[in-house]
Amino acid sequence: MALGHKSLAGDSQSGPPLKPTRSHRERLVWYWARTAQMDAKEIVHRVVEGATKQLSRRLTQGWDAIKPAGTLVPLPFAATALRNCEPALAATIAGEANDTRQGKFHLLGATWPAPQAMPPAPTYWHVDPDDGEVFPQRDAYCFDVSFRHGVNTREIKRIWELSRLQFLVPLAAYAALIGGREEFELVIALVRSWMDGNHPFRGLNWGSGIELALRVISVALALSIIGVERLDEEGRRSILKFFSAHVYWLKRFPSLHSSANNHRIAELAGLIVGLSMAPGAHGAGDQREGYWRELIAEIDRQIHPDGVGAEQAPAYTAFAIELFLVSAFAYGKLHDLPTGTKDRLAAWAEHALWLMDSDGKVPAIGDADDGRVVATTQDREPRYVASIVSAIASCLDRPDLAPPKTDPNLRDTLFGSLASSPNERTGLRTFAAGGYSVFRGTGEAPAILTFDHGPLGYLSIAAHGHADSLAVWLSAGSQPIFVDAGTYRYHSRKALRDGLRDTAVHNTLTLRGFASSRPSGLFNWATKAVARCIASEGAPLARVTAEHDGYLAQFGLKHRRTVAFDGKSRITISDELIGASEDREAAISFLLDPSCTARIEPDGSLLIAAQGRPLARLTSTGPLAPEIVRGDATSTLGWVSPSFSVRVPADQIILKGNLDRPSVVTVTLLA
Repeated sequence: MALGHKSLAGDSQSGPPLKPTRSHRERLVWYWARTAQMDAKEIVHRVVEGATKQLSRRLTQGWDAIKPAGTLVPLPFAATALRNCEPALAATIAGEANDTRQGKFHLLGATWPAPQAMPPAPTYWHVDPDDGEVFPQRDAYCFDVSFRHGVNTREIKRIWELSRLQFLVPLAAYAALIGGREEFELVIALVRSWMDGNHPFRGLNWGSGIELALRVISVALALSIIGVERLDEEGRRSILKFFSAHVYWLKRFPSLHSSANNHRIAELAGLIVGLSMAPGAHGAGDQREGYWRELIAEIDRQIHPDGVGAEQAPAYTAFAIELFLVSAFAYGKLHDLPTGTKDRLAAWAEHALWLMDSDGKVPAIGDADDGRVVATTQDREPRYVASIVSAIASCLDRPDLAPPKTDPNLRDTLFGSLASSPNERTGLRTFAAGGYSVFRGTGEAPAILTFDHGPLGYLSIAAHGHADSLAVWLSAGSQPIFVDAGTYRYHSRKALRDGLRDTAVHNTLTLRGFASSRPSGLFNWATKAVARCIASEGAPLARVTAEHDGYLAQFGLKHRRTVAFDGKSRITISDELIGASEDREAAISFLLDPSCTARIEPDGSLLIAAQGRPLARLTSTGPLAPEIVRGDATSTLGWVSPSFSVRVPADQIILKGNLDRPSVVTVTLLA
C-alpha cells in the first residue's frame, strides 16, 4: 500500500470532544494500575506503540493516498454455500434484506434514525442512536479520540456496531438467492458510503483492531457471496483500497501482551481473511501462514485443555472460536486442522454442552455483549454458543458434539453445521484447569448446576471477567432459575458497569459489602480473587468444595463453599468463612431469572415460581436471615441484563447476617 506524506488537511472536530471523561487524576490512577500489571517487555512494547501512533499521524490524507494493488479473490465456497438454503432461513434472509433496503437498523437494544436515502450520507456512520447526533471528532486522528477514558459518555460500542457492516452478509445472500441486481448494487454502494464517511485512520471507527477485523470479514463474505466478478473497474479499485487500508492498520497496531485476548484473535482473523480476499493488499508474498500459526497458538492459549475458555465468559470464547473458524474457511483449512487444535475445539464444545440446557442455552457468565462474526439477523442470538458448537461438530465430523437446539442461520451454510441432537450428559464433571464443576440431573426437566471455582479472567487485566468467585447458576430443563446479572453496557454508565460486575449481584457471598475482586477501570481490576477446588467427588453424592482468598488481605478470611447434588431434585449449598477474624457481616445472593418470582413463606422458606408454577423451594439454616429485593432506580441489586443495553428488574434473594457459623441453603426442585 502506497501512502503519501502530507499532513491531514482540515483535521477539525465536528463537535466537542468526548465529555465527560476521566479527570487527570483518574487517568493517572488508571495508567498506574494498568502499568503495574505489565512486565518489562510489555512496557517497552507500549512505549514503541505510542511512538508509532504519533508517527502515524502523517498517514491520514484520505483514500486517494492508498494505491490499489493486486486482484480480488473470492473466499472459497462462499458463492455456493447457499445452494441448499432451507426455506425458513431464506425467509429470514429476505426479511433482513428488506430492513436494510429501507434503512432500518436495530442493534444492541438501540434503533438508529432512518436515513433520508439508501445508501446513507457519509455522516450516518457516526450517528449515536441514543440522540441521533453525529459523534464528535469524526475527522480527528483515530488515536486522538479518547474513547478508552470516556466515562458516563456515549456508548461507543453501539456506534462501532453499525460500522461492523454485518448486515451486508444477509443482504448479499438475498441478492445471490434471487439474482437481484439492485441488492448487489446496494452492497457496493453501502461500502462506498462507509468509505466516504470514514477516511483512513480518522475517527472512532479506526481506533480498535477488533472493529477493523470484523468489518473486513463482513465485506469479504458479502462480496464473495455475490461474486467479485460483477464489480466494475471503479468498484474493484475501491474495494482493493478498503482491504489495503484495513490490512495495513491491523498489521501496524497489534494487540499484544495483556491485550492479547479475543482482540488479538480478531486481528489475526481479519488479516487472514483480508489477505485471502486481496492477496496484494500489503507486502509481497503470501503472509497468511505466519498469521495462521499465530492464530493456532492463540487458540491453544485461550482455551484450557479441559475446554474452558480462559476469558471465563462462554459467549466470548464462542466469539473467538467463530473468528478462528471463519479464518480457517477463508484460508481453506477448515477440514484440515492440526490434531491438537481439533482436540482443543472438541474439548470446548464438550464443556459448552455440559453447561447447556435442553433449549440450547448456556449461563451468561462474565461479559456477554451479543458479539458474533457472521450475523444472520440484527437481533441477538440467544443460542449463539450452541450455533458455534454445531459448527465445530460439523468441522470435526463429531455428531456426538451436536447441541440440543439451534436457530437457522447463515453460519450453518458456511460450516455445514450438523442437526441438533439430545444432550444426554448426566452426573458431575469438574473442569479443573478452567475452574468449573457442572452437576447435571436426570428426568424430564433435569437440573443443571454450574459452580465457579476458577480464575477471574484471562491475562493480567481479566477484561471480561466478573467478580463471581464461587458463584452458582441453576436451571431446570429449559427454565433458568439462578442467573447472572449480565453486562448491560460498557462506557455510558460506569456505575452500572461496575455494579453488574460486582460480587453483590452474583450468586455467591459478599463480606461487609465488599466484592471479592475490585475493578480499577471498565476492563481492569485492582484486586483479583484466587479460587481453588479443594475436593470433588461424584459418588455416592456429587459434592464439590472450593474456596477463594478475595477477602483474605482485608479481613483475614477465606470464603469456602461446598455444593452437593443428589442427582434428581435436592441441592445443598454450604458457606463458611475460614479465619480468626470476628468481622463476619455477610450477604449471600441468589439472583433469579426475570421470569421467576420469589416469596417468603410462613415457615421461613422461599418459594420460587415461574408464571404461577412452583419451581423450587429454598430453605436456609444457619445465622443468615432472608429478604427479597427487586431492582429500582436507586440500586444495582435486583436487575438482570439479558442482552446488551437491555436491563429488566428481577427478584434477588439475599441472606444477611453475621456468618459466625456455616450457612446451609437447601434448594428442592418441585417440577
